Amino acid sequence: METPPTNRLGALGPIALGLLFLLALAAIGRELLDQDLFDFGRSINAPPPGFGRFLGLWTAFGSIAAFFFAWGLVRWVSLGDRSRRLAEIWQAGPDHKWLFYGAVFAFLIPSVLRTWLLGNTPLTDDESAYRLMAELIASGRLHGESHPLKLFFDNRFLINDGKLYAHYFIGWPALLAPGVWLGITGFMNALYTALAVPPLFWSLQRLAGPAWARAGMLLYLASPMLMLTGATETAHPSCFTALAWLFWAVMRTGDDDASLRHHALAAGAMSVAFFIRPTSALGVGLPLLVWWLRGVLRGHALGSGARAPRRLAPLAAFALPALVLAGAFFAVNQAQTGDPFTVAYQRAFTYAEENQFRFSLWTEEAAGGNFSELELVSWKRSLAVAGAALWRLNVSLFGWPLSLLFLPFAGAGRLRATLRWCLASYFLVHIATQNVGIDTFAPMHYYELALPCLLLTAMGLERLTTAARILDGRLGAADTGNLSWRWSPAPAALAIALVAASAAGYLPIRFGAIWRVAENIAMPFEELEKRGIERGVIFAPEPFVYYCEHPPTRGWVFVRPNNDPDLENDILWVNHLSIEKDKLLMEFFPDRKGYVMAWDSSCKVFYFPLDSLSPGVLPDAEILGIEEVGEELGFQEATR
Repeated sequence: METPPTNRLGALGPIALGLLFLLALAAIGRELLDQDLFDFGRSINAPPPGFGRFLGLWTAFGSIAAFFFAWGLVRWVSLGDRSRRLAEIWQAGPDHKWLFYGAVFAFLIPSVLRTWLLGNTPLTDDESAYRLMAELIASGRLHGESHPLKLFFDNRFLINDGKLYAHYFIGWPALLAPGVWLGITGFMNALYTALAVPPLFWSLQRLAGPAWARAGMLLYLASPMLMLTGATETAHPSCFTALAWLFWAVMRTGDDDASLRHHALAAGAMSVAFFIRPTSALGVGLPLLVWWLRGVLRGHALGSGARAPRRLAPLAAFALPALVLAGAFFAVNQAQTGDPFTVAYQRAFTYAEENQFRFSLWTEEAAGGNFSELELVSWKRSLAVAGAALWRLNVSLFGWPLSLLFLPFAGAGRLRATLRWCLASYFLVHIATQNVGIDTFAPMHYYELALPCLLLTAMGLERLTTAARILDGRLGAADTGNLSWRWSPAPAALAIALVAASAAGYLPIRFGAIWRVAENIAMPFEELEKRGIERGVIFAPEPFVYYCEHPPTRGWVFVRPNNDPDLENDILWVNHLSIEKDKLLMEFFPDRKGYVMAWDSSCKVFYFPLDSLSPGVLPDAEILGIEEVGEELGFQEATR
């Protein structure tokens, strides 16, 4: 039946009102607040004033806009026979095609963001440290050798005590290593983002049905936090993927057709996640492992009729990969720190003390203290950090004003309850965490909460739609094609409206800010290319990047890039100490030309040939102990 024009206008009216509210939000930012940027890079806990102000405005105006969008969509869908036709279109096609194209887009979206938004530029210092470790692993090593003039190669994120290695766990660098061989390290996270699609799809197919598995996949692809992080070289997407496989494998172990490989996969996925980000793996994984063990001990594994002796087989299948990776974990510690029970994070702090806190994450005031950010100061502090994490996750996850809106409606059931326990467990494991993490694209220390949140959101939508259909049936609207309103499309319409509001009102602002940050970080590399400098040694200051181009927004790159382990890159980046000391290092690189990098007050970067500079022309580095560089650092030997 043809829809009357008045009815079309009735559907378009609310959508136009929603757009008006988004335009009002943009106008407030530009005309009254004199900016349309987030002030990123200024807080690792609660959002800084500008960002917090935007979140408040976005919660109000974005919610109203989404309400009007949903109202218009429901009015449009409720007319005629559209609801049934749209359902048929949505359910058309085999699931394997949806799965295939979902994985393809999960690879393409981060790849496009990395290429066109970030310009292959890192957003954090961590990425350079991960790449160095990946290059070491790709060459068959767990650490390199310190240079004789080691102070030039010190870095906040490295241990450089004779052995050179990053202070991070090596799970992600090991997964990044194939990208070193192929020359595509920047796109490995896009691959792992795509590999999360199958377990997410299969899990939701089992829990909420095929239609909502497709919806959950689209929510995954529409998440700016998940897709943007997949464009970086940080560890979080690979940990998320490992935990997604853990959830699916644990769920499968309770089926009648389960096999030992599902138990082995669960152990392997949990171990890999632990090797990448241990606290995140424990936070999400512990309730899943309790659920798995409970099923095994009750004889639910390998079929409901399994006898007690057969319960040993799943335990053995789980134990084998777990023990192998646990052994690897301790072996890595032994190779790097000399103690199987001392991780690189711990060694980083003791090394910082030994190195007089030069080029360190810590200061001399930290001497004798604790290396870790996991310190239980007070319950008030823990509550504040957890609240800040929820605040930021609530917007970052989907870019919605209320990203956690559908979680409470996920319904009952053992697996759904287990997912809720994953949320509680994550906060419990991180109760002593002192900060939420950097703010550019996600609350990074709470990133893996996205897994249970995503699954529960899809299930919440499914339960709300079921309830709305029951309501339509009671109102006599289920089989009537001429009513102007139905409740059954409302949950899905609201989700679509929230995605649309995010795309129109949130992403342009947030991605615009990130683009400007990446542009600022790229300035030293672009100037290097303009100068045509090749086979150079660049003595870089700290901070490496000055965020003076687009204040108050800034990024989280403050130190120079790391070099390859064998110092064979075309450009070598080292710490600037002083003109006299810089010239000492050049004796080790007679085939290269040295340059000193510097910024001026107009936010321009310059590269001055080292051999043309006199002592004192450029400021010396301001680091503790710089005038007391001793024989142990190689300077006296280099001058003999």
